[in-house]
Amino acid sequence: MKVIEVKDLSFTYLNSQRPAIEVDEFSIDEGESILITGKSGEGKSTFISCLNGVIPHMTNGELKGEVRIMGMELKSTPMHKLSSIVGTVLQDPEAQTINYTVEEEVAFGPENLKLPPEEIRERINESLEITGISSLRNEVIYNLSGGELQRTVIASILAMRPKILIFDEPTSNIDPEGTNRIFSMIEEMRGKKTIIIVEHKVERVLKFVDRVIMIEKGKIKFDVRKDELLDHVDEMLNNGIDIPEHFVYAKKMGIRSTDVFEVKKRLIETGNHVGPYERDPVSGELVMEAWANVASKEGRELVNASVKLRKGEVYSLMGMNGAGKSTFLKSIVGFLDKDVKVESKVVVDGEDLSRTPLPKRGLKIAYLPQEFDLSLITSTVFKEIAFPLKVKKVKDWNSRAKEIMEAFNLTKYANKDPLTLSMGQRRRVAMASSVASGAKIILMDEPTSGQDFFHKELLGKEIMEMRRKGYSFMIVTHDARFAYRYSDRIGLLYKGRMVLEGTPEEVFLKSADYGLDPPSDYLLRCRP
Repeated sequence: MKVIEVKDLSFTYLNSQRPAIEVDEFSIDEGESILITGKSGEGKSTFISCLNGVIPHMTNGELKGEVRIMGMELKSTPMHKLSSIVGTVLQDPEAQTINYTVEEEVAFGPENLKLPPEEIRERINESLEITGISSLRNEVIYNLSGGELQRTVIASILAMRPKILIFDEPTSNIDPEGTNRIFSMIEEMRGKKTIIIVEHKVERVLKFVDRVIMIEKGKIKFDVRKDELLDHVDEMLNNGIDIPEHFVYAKKMGIRSTDVFEVKKRLIETGNHVGPYERDPVSGELVMEAWANVASKEGRELVNASVKLRKGEVYSLMGMNGAGKSTFLKSIVGFLDKDVKVESKVVVDGEDLSRTPLPKRGLKIAYLPQEFDLSLITSTVFKEIAFPLKVKKVKDWNSRAKEIMEAFNLTKYANKDPLTLSMGQRRRVAMASSVASGAKIILMDEPTSGQDFFHKELLGKEIMEMRRKGYSFMIVTHDARFAYRYSDRIGLLYKGRMVLEGTPEEVFLKSADYGLDPPSDYLLRCRP
């Protein structure tokens, strides 16, 4: 039975000149699981909005063609009816929660359906059990970790008992442990429900789906069974899709397997094994030493860790949610809330900044938060970059600002409002402003979160270019592949303590002991 049928679909947003999505024909069978992938901005979110009723019921624009959900025509089916058939989990769980406790959140949907109290209780219990959060029933929403919050959202959707589930990058803001739990849950539901997963990380999702669809420029580029995916490696690479290295080698060698160990075995047998990445040597010059002991006002230790950073070094800080990564980063910058107890020491270029006011500390250490838009405070790109130069009273601030814009390929956006630019462009503006401040140490909190492989690679190249100019980076990230590709050293925090520190090869050799699975690129390249 076809649960979704699409024919001659196109949708054009209000005030747009061309369709954001155009699909001639598409269908999904009951119980089928599919992966939709593609570069950011290519039409994936628009497409799923056409499948769950957000388009046309909640989004203005021109919808043409036919979309049928369980035989019902999308345009003529009211949203409240569609939402009980199609459930959607977004990448930001905070945007989908409106209640105080977990139980209230899960009960909200069934209560709005005006179901009998006994059926509501049954649905709550069932959904909490499936998602493994029965013990969190009475927990306050804002006390939950990212993974717990996402599972609460999934439970609230399951309580509606939809036939179709759409997951739009459900793990982009969740640590590896939370990610594993989400995908284990999806695996349990496979075959029982029709599942659509929108995701950049093809390898992570592949074993849970039957088909893979890639969207390019608003059109379906290919729609294949997953065992045919290796035939499309070049197309995915050209479109910036996050596929692991061993897929590429499998395609080159004619291996019909996506198992990293099988590919590695063949590479070794044929004398073609690729070793660890070669990294440019880092200067021995120490530019920062930092130590912090942070505790809650009740006295519970949150972080007790130290780090040393060298000139031109990229240092990635990893660990589970709640391990203390962001807390440690903020303690170095001096951004921690007053409701925590902090003992810390930060020395940069031999100068103790521990008691230095934030503005002066910012001249030495730049901080880009995960929500880096918060650091953009002026009306144009030029003003954003010129602002710290003027604050420092740089005499030739005008020409210096233009030089920095040129270095970051931002000259053509000089008079644009930074907030109107793409995510990658906004991040470059924030980094350029940091450079203008004079800081040579840049701290970044989850800079790859929610970004596709294409934009991650752009970020990696920008960091490498700045590294060569003597800038040092300390990066908090959950992205093991990014850390492996671009880090000189990795530190692993576990329950607030630094339990592993060393080269990527040294850390990933033991990281699984602390819940962090090594990336497949490491498994391919590590010595047999």
